[in-house]
Amino acid sequence: MISAHVGTAEGTGPDATGPDASGLVGRERERELVASFLTGLPASGGVLHLSGAPGTGKSAVLRLAAAEAAGQGIRVLSAAWAPGEEEVTYAALHGLLRPALTRAGDLPDRERALVRAAFTGSTVPGPAELAAAGLRLLATLPEPVLLCVDDLERLDAASRAALLALAGLCGSTPTGSASGADSASGSGSGSGSVGMIVAERTGGDSPPSPHGVAVTLGPLPDAHAGSLVARAGRVTGYGEEQLVLAVARGNPLALTELSLGGGPLGDAAGFGMLPATPRLAEAYAYDWATLSAPAREVLLTAALSASPCTRDILRASGILFGGDDTARAGLSELVARGLVVEAVDEGVEGPRVLFREPLMRPAVLWLASAARRLAVHAALGRSLGSPAHAAWHAAQCVAGPDEELAERLDRLADGSRSITEVLVALAALEGAARLSADPERRAVRLLRAAELAGDHGLVDQALRLVRQIDPTELGTFGRALLLRVHDLLPGSSAAGRERIVELCEAARAVTAQDPVLPRKLLLAAARRCRWQQVGPRERDLVLHTAEELRAGPRDGWYLVVLSLIDPLRVPRPPVPQPVPRPAEVEGRSLFSQVTTLTVDFELAEPLLKEVEGAFRAVGRYGQLPLMLVPRTMCQIWLGTQWDSALALAEESRMIAERTGQQDWAARATGMLAIVAALRGEHDRASEGAAEVEESSLRLGQSRQLSLAVLARALTASGTGRYAEAYVRLRSLFADPRTPYAFEQFWGLAFLAEAALPAGEQADARTVVDHVAELTQAGCSPLLERIVAYAEAVLAPDGEAEERYRRVLRPGIEVWPLLHGMSQFGYGAWLRRRRRVTESRTPLSAAESLFRTLGAPSRAEQAASELRATGWAAEEQPAEDDTDDFSRLLSPQQLTIARLAARGLSNRAIGEQLRLSPRTVASHLYQIFPKLGVSSRAQLAARFGAD
Repeated sequence: MISAHVGTAEGTGPDATGPDASGLVGRERERELVASFLTGLPASGGVLHLSGAPGTGKSAVLRLAAAEAAGQGIRVLSAAWAPGEEEVTYAALHGLLRPALTRAGDLPDRERALVRAAFTGSTVPGPAELAAAGLRLLATLPEPVLLCVDDLERLDAASRAALLALAGLCGSTPTGSASGADSASGSGSGSGSVGMIVAERTGGDSPPSPHGVAVTLGPLPDAHAGSLVARAGRVTGYGEEQLVLAVARGNPLALTELSLGGGPLGDAAGFGMLPATPRLAEAYAYDWATLSAPAREVLLTAALSASPCTRDILRASGILFGGDDTARAGLSELVARGLVVEAVDEGVEGPRVLFREPLMRPAVLWLASAARRLAVHAALGRSLGSPAHAAWHAAQCVAGPDEELAERLDRLADGSRSITEVLVALAALEGAARLSADPERRAVRLLRAAELAGDHGLVDQALRLVRQIDPTELGTFGRALLLRVHDLLPGSSAAGRERIVELCEAARAVTAQDPVLPRKLLLAAARRCRWQQVGPRERDLVLHTAEELRAGPRDGWYLVVLSLIDPLRVPRPPVPQPVPRPAEVEGRSLFSQVTTLTVDFELAEPLLKEVEGAFRAVGRYGQLPLMLVPRTMCQIWLGTQWDSALALAEESRMIAERTGQQDWAARATGMLAIVAALRGEHDRASEGAAEVEESSLRLGQSRQLSLAVLARALTASGTGRYAEAYVRLRSLFADPRTPYAFEQFWGLAFLAEAALPAGEQADARTVVDHVAELTQAGCSPLLERIVAYAEAVLAPDGEAEERYRRVLRPGIEVWPLLHGMSQFGYGAWLRRRRRVTESRTPLSAAESLFRTLGAPSRAEQAASELRATGWAAEEQPAEDDTDDFSRLLSPQQLTIARLAARGLSNRAIGEQLRLSPRTVASHLYQIFPKLGVSSRAQLAARFGAD
């Protein structure tokens, strides 16, 4: 038997993720096996054995094989399980062979008698004899035959045995020779070969033929799983899609069937699952129907139980049966059937009942009646040791208010969560709200659930929960929480400046009741100040309120508020005290926001990436745009290639749109437009800028217009329209009284760059001097270099060289874009002072940097300047000109080039030559264009290194 476990490799064919007529998505390996099997079938027959869990697509593969075979002129005969036939001897075999029975007269007498006896009921021949006769019958057909047998494990025992024997014959002996005609007996002259594809559930009988191919269908890979969820069209947002992917675990049937739906979450949420559908339940209905009554009750108890402990499940089952022995017998039957296992894990007290197929749990709940589920809930509520878990079950049986039970459910909603455990928390909070006698408590619990749903990107669930609230029933705390939740919901961003006042008043009002909510309210108010570009009165109100409520001047949330309103007022370094540990995700998230808003991207990038990973791990998809958009900003300045920035911006926009966060979607679009402009994709940049402008008007967030200004200005400068670029960038600095933010700080570099060709040096100096004065108290290293770059570009001749040297001092390599702009500016300045030879080094370095980043228009500008120095193409080294390196490179550069060609890192080279890694990197930036290479691999080839 050739065995292959497939289903986890990515498909590569054109239909790898698209469905075909069989409904099959992906499964490229299975497609190839079917094609290969059918190609060899006319000559030699054979057997293909498919196995897998329910819903993994075995029937779809069979349909694909049948369709392909029919298209190739192969006769297809099919059989599958049918209800009520399990006790009818040879029922399935008769259904399979019935189309060929008209040729039974062509068989020799003995085989003809066996076939007729088996299907008329007069006698019952043995499976092996009947299999041989059946194969001889099929061989009388004029064309090759493909037998497609589904649900092998469910067929009647006699048919199953005969089919296993038939598979052995198909896989071991060419059917032409085994079924040769016997002229004395009047047998037919058919010469077709017989192949067989058998599908059964994993854990069934052994593969039917030692000469066949066995294939186990595993879960679909992520790309195919996502494609299948999208095709099913049952989910409405990103958070729900990710929940389905997590619960389905690559099972194709579950991927097409599962969803949150539009109502309460139901029983399955108690163990972090989505409710089953009739089609999903049908996949497990046979197992459910064929169990004994005790086993069925134990299975239902295990499926409903929030605790997997065997002791708890048997205790609850014992309450239902009136004795533990019957419950234990039922569990033993489940284990023997392979439906559950009893696992003992180190560090866990006592054995646990685990389902072999987790999807069976919600399927069992659908198959059981509501009355039986209530009875099991009641028993579990009395038997579980965990008060919170017991409360979940008891709450399902209570119709009226019960505050004590509601408080216990509250505790079930607390604590850290995995992606699917948010379902437990949401269901617990909604259940606690239902049990609340006090309207205020009911509303607060629903609002907590809505906030949690929004945090996890479950927008429809959040809206459904908020709609259950009557605002007239709310007190002070409830109204404050409602403000916070409304701030998370789609459409809330357009609220006017009066909302900022409301948020500040609510924060003061609830300070004594909750230490966390006031901070969230003030952060929401500060974000409105930032993006709505409000006046000093609103900014001062938020700052004064935050100062009243802060724990100290370096309180993390307070620093975020300060960063949003005026980042230059944040003390240096911008580190909340004490520094949050990696496990303190909320604190690290605040720290990452502070470092981003203060343009301290070197500190921000690793923090943002870390917090993003933590949010993904627990399913907080609604928070991802807050990490991904800033990461895009970091990659624009820190990245060595802008492909990563582009990918981050695209993902952040997709997630923001699918989690109902149109404000963050607009910011992500602004980042996309800026990256496109830098890459010379001017049409795409203009389209993105137009989208941002439209969103800014719709959302009432005027600050977002600055992103469009940057994109349009960079597009203008990238196409040589420097006067237009300067006018656009100058508009960012129209009101010097408004606190500056990252858009102005970024724009300062491009403003200075455009000022020279636009003839606006004098005006630009006033802007740069103002920013330099603002940043004297301290700023991030990047902002300090941007100001130094702008001062160098606009400096008088007598000061320019010194200022360029200052901006190009070691360390600038950290910011490749600024490094390239500085090298280009310095090189162009040198060339215009007729210092031609000196200008070539910075200009060639700038060209190399811009080409690596992916900025072709800037690279061409540098190349044009370089050509103007007389650096003609013929002066550059030819591919095989390895003897003239010493003419092109200084002795130190030659040594560095040779060490780099041997594969040494910058640090290793520096250790040998007593240089810093940054100095080595700087030399390599100059070496690459001189030798006409753009990578270490090409450098190694030039030097003949391996």
